[in-house]
Amino acid sequence: MTGDSRTEAQFVQEKAIETAEAGVSELVEAANTLDAAREAAGLAAVAEAAGVEDMTRAVDAEIVASRMQQLSEVVAAAGITDVAEGASLLAASDDIKAMSAVIGLMGAEDLEIGLEVARTAGELWAVSDVVDLMQMPVLSDFLESRGELLQNVAVEVILRVANTRALSQLLGTTGDKVGELGAGEVAEGIVRGAASQAMAERSGELAAAGAGLAARGAAELEVAAAAADVARELAAEGIDEAMEGAAEIGAAVTMEEVAEALKEVEDS
Repeated sequence: MTGDSRTEAQFVQEKAIETAEAGVSELVEAANTLDAAREAAGLAAVAEAAGVEDMTRAVDAEIVASRMQQLSEVVAAAGITDVAEGASLLAASDDIKAMSAVIGLMGAEDLEIGLEVARTAGELWAVSDVVDLMQMPVLSDFLESRGELLQNVAVEVILRVANTRALSQLLGTTGDKVGELGAGEVAEGIVRGAASQAMAERSGELAAAGAGLAARGAAELEVAAAAADVARELAAEGIDEAMEGAAEIGAAVTMEEVAEALKEVEDS
């Protein structure tokens, strides 16, 4: 009877030790599982933050791309207008220069006429002097008055030629200035067209970058969701393991108490 009690006490004590060791092992495993759950939760938080940031940047990039595309269209329209206005100014410049040339030719013809009239006036004066020497005062006075009249006409014609030449030069200068303005408008239109093209290309790049960021953000959010699920599962598993380990240690303590009681019975 006493031998059976001793054997049972030893058996219970051994089981208590095994149960305690199993409980400690479960607690260690629970701690490891909870550590893994914390790491998974940290990864989920990092991935979620990165995903939200990338999605925000994607939206910003799409907004900037849209505005840049709109600006590109405005600049392109302004460039087309500049080129059209420049072409009109260049055409007007050519017309003004043509008018200047025509007026210049008219002035040259008028100058020839004025000089011819002046020569005729001089000839009439010379003839008037000769006639006066021939004692023909009436004819001499007539010729002299006609010569003076022609001389006045010649002066007026030459003065008009001077004015015409000044007008021709003014028109020529104006034509050059208008031509310069036209060339400037065309050049500005070309520059705006190039700027519009660059803006359109940059808009496309931003749109593509935005799409890439959105895709990456979505993938990061999926990783975050998956990591969060794993963290919850590991946390639940760790808690179960901890509870199981605690229960086993509690059972081991109980078995140790039973073993002590059996020893007391054996000793008695």
